[in-house]
Amino acid sequence: MNNYTLVDFGGCFLTTGSTNVEGTRYPGISAYVEWFVPENPKSHSVTFIHGGGGQSSEFLRTPDNRPGWVHAFLNSGYTVYLLDRPGHGRCRWNESTLGPSTAIPSYDTLYPRFVEPSAHDLWPEAKAHSRWPKNPTAGDHFMASQGVMATTLEEAQRHVEAIACELFELTGSTVILSHSAGGPCGWALSALGGELVEAIVAIEPLGYPNQVHAQGRFEHGLVAAPFAGKFDPYAKPILLVTAEATWMREANEKTAEYLSDQYHDFQHIKLEERGILGNGHMMMSETNSDKIAELLINWLNALPNPS
Repeated sequence: MNNYTLVDFGGCFLTTGSTNVEGTRYPGISAYVEWFVPENPKSHSVTFIHGGGGQSSEFLRTPDNRPGWVHAFLNSGYTVYLLDRPGHGRCRWNESTLGPSTAIPSYDTLYPRFVEPSAHDLWPEAKAHSRWPKNPTAGDHFMASQGVMATTLEEAQRHVEAIACELFELTGSTVILSHSAGGPCGWALSALGGELVEAIVAIEPLGYPNQVHAQGRFEHGLVAAPFAGKFDPYAKPILLVTAEATWMREANEKTAEYLSDQYHDFQHIKLEERGILGNGHMMMSETNSDKIAELLINWLNALPNPS
């Protein structure tokens, strides 16, 4: 049930002006951000950063049309910002500006990892996956949300760094909540945002030091390229969350080891250790998504007062 009253909602494009490509002007690197402001909001917002070829709508509604994480955060008094990263969601891919993209993903590519892992048994924990919505159209809704993405990790990082300044002008003091391939983007934003970043919640973030990925290598800790920002991206409280039935468990352990070595405020929560069972990588879309949102909100609410 939604118990909040909105005092403002809207959205806008973030832009870097125009760029000239072989004598023709195109929009520069651009993104789209949507916001919802509850009555009597907390002093800092939450900014959602989607993963892969997805979009921010993944946090707004679930594939079976239940309220998404955004509503739980609004109920708890947080202003929320939903970022469609450059070339994603409502900010379509422009190859002239963003460079080449990957192909649109197929059902055969995504279903075994996101929708029906237990039927394919591609990794040891896959059999535990039980939380995908039973609604027969939920998988189709998920696939409809998925699009292309950058062909390299470095390009994806540089794209989001380009729009960071304008994004932080909107969000003000904020918590970065990232998912999957949005994880490296979250660290990159933190390096640029500095004191505006209150904390980072990383939901199964992609990347650990020296990982060789199909789109590049993580040569700079948890990112592929040197940070554009001057701030320590790991200096604020960080929560890393890993699900029981995901293929990212081993990778997240390596990420957690790296973050622990930074000697900052860091916690790694494995959902099954909190009695939250059966989840896969798209935990914000699954049948117990509200319970996971409650866990995240409780962690945030327990943090010291924002700086």
